[in-house]
Amino acid sequence: MKRRFIVLCILLFTAAPLWAEVVKMDPVVVTATRTGTPLSQIASSVTVITAAEIEAKQQTQVIDVLRSVPGVNIVQTGSRGGQTSVYLRGTDSRHTLILIDGIEYKDTASIGGIANIENLGTDNIAQIEIVRGAQSVLYGSDAIGGVINIITKTGARVPEGYVSVEGGSDNTWIKKSGVAAGSETTTFAASISRIDTDGFSAASEKDGNTEDDGFQQTAAALNLGIKPTDNFDFKLVGRVDSSEKDIDSFASGSFADSDAMVETDEKMGRAEGTFHLLDDSWQLTLGTAVTDTERTGTGTGWYDNYEFDGKTTKFDVKNVVTFGIHTIVFGAETEKEEYKSSTSGSGSARNDAIFIQDQLVVGNLSTAIGVRYDDHEYFGSETTWRIAPTYTLTATGTKVKGSIGTGFKAPSLFHLFYPYGGNENLNPESSMSLDVGIEQALFHNAFLVGVTWFYNDIDDYIDWYDDGDADWFDGDGYHNITSLKTSGIESTIEWYPNDIFSIKLNYTYTDSKEDNDSRKARIPLHKGSVDLNLYPTDKLQLNLNIVYSGKRDESNATTLAAYTVTNVATSYQLTDNFKVFARVENLFDEDYEEASGYGTAGLSGYAGAKLSF
Repeated sequence: MKRRFIVLCILLFTAAPLWAEVVKMDPVVVTATRTGTPLSQIASSVTVITAAEIEAKQQTQVIDVLRSVPGVNIVQTGSRGGQTSVYLRGTDSRHTLILIDGIEYKDTASIGGIANIENLGTDNIAQIEIVRGAQSVLYGSDAIGGVINIITKTGARVPEGYVSVEGGSDNTWIKKSGVAAGSETTTFAASISRIDTDGFSAASEKDGNTEDDGFQQTAAALNLGIKPTDNFDFKLVGRVDSSEKDIDSFASGSFADSDAMVETDEKMGRAEGTFHLLDDSWQLTLGTAVTDTERTGTGTGWYDNYEFDGKTTKFDVKNVVTFGIHTIVFGAETEKEEYKSSTSGSGSARNDAIFIQDQLVVGNLSTAIGVRYDDHEYFGSETTWRIAPTYTLTATGTKVKGSIGTGFKAPSLFHLFYPYGGNENLNPESSMSLDVGIEQALFHNAFLVGVTWFYNDIDDYIDWYDDGDADWFDGDGYHNITSLKTSGIESTIEWYPNDIFSIKLNYTYTDSKEDNDSRKARIPLHKGSVDLNLYPTDKLQLNLNIVYSGKRDESNATTLAAYTVTNVATSYQLTDNFKVFARVENLFDEDYEEASGYGTAGLSGYAGAKLSF
């Protein structure tokens, strides 16, 4: 499979159309510094994915968008809606912070306090920013591996809207609609979507499982902005979704068909007001956010009639002050996490924090220096820091960048309070992270190449300890029992030779090991992807997406085989307002597993239409 991947890369690259000068702009990102900053001035490794790129590949799930990002590994257990882990640079899924319009998206009642990212669709997304490397100075706990920030669309001066419908394999139907409008003082955007699919067996069909595991979801989102005066603006964002998914149970050492089901209801929202002071050289933002997730399991075995409810409430203040060569971001936050369960206890914890970062720009040198202090109700205080310089050589435009800093991850509420193994004496996981990279842009940014080396050392790693006997109450449970070290190389090539052709290639090498020298489960040494776009006419678009993953060790002492998945998509703009589209996923019907014992989709096809107005 690796040979097929390499050959396809060579063929695609040599088949490029003739060169024509294309100017690619320097994007502005907000996640790496918590204020709008040109990417050329940022030392962090950042990938920006636009709405146009998502639409070109017709990706309907955020997790599918992330599969082609350097340093990111996605593992889903079963069919659509199956629990999904996001690993950044070989760290654990609980070390990745997911944001939606500044709201921390997480389920505090889950084992690691992680997000239900498998429930996120791509409708209403304007941009996704992925920042790799420890970001605890600006974001606190959960950001040892990095941050994924999903930014939704805002209103436009000219009212617009859309309706789209698509159907395909596994009796899948996806319906979406959205509207946006605005004026000088108000912006408004809203969307709603519905997904129904019969799915396929979550438990691998190779083990004789044939029962389909379906998924149904309704989701809605709102983004409202009001600017009553020149010096003040107000923003309100929110999202709700309700889903049902069929799952399979674990029995006799493997996963098997069952009638188990999980219902999930999520509600999240954020309100913030920003004062623009001193000719906008000082921006003061006051905000509050709430996330509430309710999960109910019914069925047999492990999933027999349980209820979990996780809630996060946050208040924050952020200042952005610009003067001379400095852009200083500083603020304070207080956050309370709560969870309760019908089977696994309940608990809550509060964390207060203050932080400051200075982004200095002197000629071609840009440096971010920051520090943060967190005070947690259970483990006490934690101080993190980070230094991240980048320098661009005038003669060649070569960008040299690096960063060094610390991070931490607070024990989840489940780790602290689970009645059959929780431990209120847990220490936070702490990390030291560094990376060094070089990027070269040519032909007005039409050709870009970059290589980054990274390293993470995580101490007091929290894991389940089993003393080997049948009694769960004599020492089994969560402990700080090991460490995790990850290192590797991320490399990217992007080429935009003209208006009808573009290609992106990336390769990541990740060596992730625990202190006993065992390789971390589900993290491949080698991973790569190819994304190619063709625009033969101004109405026709073609996309080819290839994702390769090398062999991976599993926690059950098995090794999962390498795989290559190829997807193709096409769309045609029939009129200014009406477009038809189709795609084929897993074109060569690759038989593979992302997680041992769980199934994946074979050759699948989908088609639909979109009406814009």
